[in-house]
Amino acid sequence: MSSKILYTDVLALCCTDDFLFAGIGCSLHIFDVKTYAFQVKLDCLEPHIIHGIVNGPNSMLTVFGRNLFCAYTICRSIDSTAIDIVVTKQQVPDWIITAKWSTINGSNCLCLLLAHNSVCIYNPGLKTAARYNTFTCTEKCLLYAGYISVKDNGNLTIFSGTVFQEILIWEVDHTNNNEAFVSHHLKEHNGVIFSVIYDAATKLICSTSDDRTVRLWKVHPRNKNEKNITDWKETKVTLMKTMFGHTARVWRCIIKDKSLITIGEDSLMCTWSLDGKLLNKLSAHYGAAVWSIGVTNDNKTVFTGGADGAIHVFPAVNASNSVPSSKKFTCASPKYVCCLRSGKFLVFSENGTLFIFDKKRSNPQRSMYLKRYSDYCVMKVSPCHSYVCFASKTGYMAMYQENEKKLKQIFEKEMMNSKILSVHWLENNNLVICGMDGVLKMFNFTPKGLITVQAVCILPAARERWLTAAALYGGLLVCGDRSGNMHVFDLKKLTPCSEANVAESNNKPIQTFVKVHGIIGVQTFMVLLDKLVSAGRDGMLRFYELCTELNTLRALHEEKVPIDWIADNISLGSEIYIFGFQETDFVIYTYHHMYCHRVLAKIPCGGGHRSWDCLMSDDYTITFLYIRNKEIFLSDFSIGPFMPSILAVRHGYHTKEIHCMKRLLHKARHNIFISGSEDTSVRIFYAPNISEYCTPFTLAVLDGHVSSIKFVTYLDLQPNRESHKKYLIFSGGGRAQIKVWEIEINLDTYMLIRSYVSCNDITSHMLYGTDQERKKQSQESTYNAEPETRYMDIDTYHYGINYVLLFVACADGFVRIFLYDINAKTISIKVKTKCANRCITKITVLKCNEKVIALIMPTDGICRFIDFTHIVSKIKSKPEEEFQNCESSLSITGFNLHQSGINSYDIKSIANDEYLLVTGGDDNLLNIVRLKVVSLSDIQILLLSKWSSSEAHVAQITGIMFHRENTIFTAGIDQRVNIYYYNYIGSGLNARILKTIHTSVSDIKGLTSWSRQEESFLCVYGKGFEILEVPLR
Repeated sequence: MSSKILYTDVLALCCTDDFLFAGIGCSLHIFDVKTYAFQVKLDCLEPHIIHGIVNGPNSMLTVFGRNLFCAYTICRSIDSTAIDIVVTKQQVPDWIITAKWSTINGSNCLCLLLAHNSVCIYNPGLKTAARYNTFTCTEKCLLYAGYISVKDNGNLTIFSGTVFQEILIWEVDHTNNNEAFVSHHLKEHNGVIFSVIYDAATKLICSTSDDRTVRLWKVHPRNKNEKNITDWKETKVTLMKTMFGHTARVWRCIIKDKSLITIGEDSLMCTWSLDGKLLNKLSAHYGAAVWSIGVTNDNKTVFTGGADGAIHVFPAVNASNSVPSSKKFTCASPKYVCCLRSGKFLVFSENGTLFIFDKKRSNPQRSMYLKRYSDYCVMKVSPCHSYVCFASKTGYMAMYQENEKKLKQIFEKEMMNSKILSVHWLENNNLVICGMDGVLKMFNFTPKGLITVQAVCILPAARERWLTAAALYGGLLVCGDRSGNMHVFDLKKLTPCSEANVAESNNKPIQTFVKVHGIIGVQTFMVLLDKLVSAGRDGMLRFYELCTELNTLRALHEEKVPIDWIADNISLGSEIYIFGFQETDFVIYTYHHMYCHRVLAKIPCGGGHRSWDCLMSDDYTITFLYIRNKEIFLSDFSIGPFMPSILAVRHGYHTKEIHCMKRLLHKARHNIFISGSEDTSVRIFYAPNISEYCTPFTLAVLDGHVSSIKFVTYLDLQPNRESHKKYLIFSGGGRAQIKVWEIEINLDTYMLIRSYVSCNDITSHMLYGTDQERKKQSQESTYNAEPETRYMDIDTYHYGINYVLLFVACADGFVRIFLYDINAKTISIKVKTKCANRCITKITVLKCNEKVIALIMPTDGICRFIDFTHIVSKIKSKPEEEFQNCESSLSITGFNLHQSGINSYDIKSIANDEYLLVTGGDDNLLNIVRLKVVSLSDIQILLLSKWSSSEAHVAQITGIMFHRENTIFTAGIDQRVNIYYYNYIGSGLNARILKTIHTSVSDIKGLTSWSRQEESFLCVYGKGFEILEVPLR
């Protein structure tokens, strides 16, 4: 078996002039450092994980992990990458913490700092017996971090980060094998030291720790002019600065180009000045820990490797290109602000005076008094920032256009017979205004002031009956109101009418989506990949698509973004930039079509409750204008330095463990996977081809689960169609929640993109209701004695055309049966039956001679067969009955196959009434069982033969699957993947191992396999996933 695609922790990164090296699992992945194109993969330390990569002289590269290391020379030729092995895989007596090349007596030597505070110097030019030379320190302690500094004479200075919260500084004299004494103890940290570095140019030591702090230490040599310190006993080291910015453990730090970069478990990458000022902080991997960091030799680009398997690209931030502080402008009682395309900005005061500012001057250039709008005004600027309108309480509206140094009035006219409550720009010359009693008027205008009313319509009755957002989408006017509802008007069906008789007309919404973003309302609309997206103050993007047959909207899925209050958006080129607020910061967020989204900048502004405006020019210059403490502030900067042309060398996947993963489209050429994770998301993942050069990416992220996802299964609704597929997806897990999704995929193309996939969040069911419903129950003093359970596994039973029965295994020992109606799109629980006194981890449904038998596997190791035929018949006859409680189920028989829990299984039909069952459990036992179902007056399950082995794995078996004929795949926590050959003749059954390989995926949760023409593949998943090609013979 050979590894084709691997996604797991990226633990090491290293940059040279030509290449970016990434340690992923036991493989070294090599990319072009400029184009980010994949070059080649080397299995360096197989089966052990790579923890570090170090540059050396003469294009030499050292790779190490555990107690192993090897070295290569890697050079670029005209049309290929030349790789030569300098040092084959070598082993040292202790774990390697860090490494550094040094020149000693004219020879290139590799210096290794080991885990018990000793140094091993390896000289590849000597004979085998004399290659190693070991130097020890008087303090024998365990290290988690370290750094080696090389002196001019080849001697070493060692910085050891210990588990005892201190940093030891000691020196190695390569001519003296005596134990070295510690020169300095640095003891300010309150946790384990995870990284320590020394920068000789600035004389700074930086350390990071379990205590979430970053500390800078200043080195004071005896001779201040000494560039490379020769005697550390004569130096003084003092704590210069303690920095707080991370919210979890800080893994790594690096000093480059007069700035310090730190990464941590909290997914943050923080950039600091060398005096301890925080220059920039961003979430680098969407919640996944950031394990590794690398910087190009020109100090312009930063690469980070994360627990999601991604390698992201960032421009380097320093004091010169960080977000500047805001400039203050003077104006009395400002009420509204807006930016103009020319660079000027407007301030409307509470007394009705409009000021025109030039951002180069602190005082206004011009001012004008708008009497009609002095006591009440709604001010809005157009999307192009060339027009600005004012609306009054008497229904009048004034429109102005920027004209050189002043504003030119285009028109002022009574547009409403009532107070204008809100104004929303649909296009640069198209608006919708909202008056009293929910009356809406949509109109456009020309630069000469000609106004054309396009439609008059009315909102449904509500407590707060006015608009908060509006947009045009596919001939529809989509509006969000203050009550949190979203209304859809068909412009073609609206009849001409006036404000006076609009209430009696039929100009009402054709659709209403209730409380789509809570009670505060929709804040903005945008169009992403031809789909309408609504956003509000719940941090969610909700997707909709146009149903062309009915000319209505269909609600799709929702997606979480790291912004609490999404306020506005702008399109520039192919990118969407989302503006919003996170606590007291203004946030600029880019939404990339390849699911590589990113917070570009954060500006402290006090929050979004006061007037603000943001303008982005074509050269990525941002002008952010806001009011704070009744003062005007303007922040003017470019996000060009924060916008690399490519955001990721490789895109990431789930940020936490994958519990379930399946491949869709078994017979198609496309490789589409669906998975659920501990991170509460369902992902649809696409690999154009299964090869080392493949660049997989995410087609969709489905958010909506409130806890971890334990299972995902699907039902093909169009099995006979090849070019267009529709699936029902059932996912569930923690908090006793099941969600139903509908996914449509257009396969009539060679390469899939995100716009070809449509995901619909159909419904959700929680056994004891949502948190809001449970809170209401507690207020009504109702008490539920049953604790909340967790759903562990699912199997489906499809009958008729429109009904699907869901058999769900639960952690409380119950099997719960749900009925899903495909037409009505509703899910309801029908039966719960107690089948075991333990957690049921697995379930499958067998259809035998019109009998419905469930095979359950609890944590007591007994496989139980349950006859649900009568219960299913009852549900079929009366599907409308809400709940049928079955206190006891009809247990047929059980087989004690394991001492404890059963983690994985697969079942295969070998005859009309015979099955092969294979199971793996916590006792690392593998069972292959041949069963026969006998249907007499009572169903009987006969065990014909059995084969068992506990020798193939040394830990729990978590993944099992039959593959083609006479082949079984198994995987376990020991990271072994085994291929078994089995056969059965008469009453005999035996199996043997054909091959065993090691996978780089840890904490394996399961496996899946598939065949395509002459190829067979196996995918193991857990902390990441790995796809392996399996030889057929």
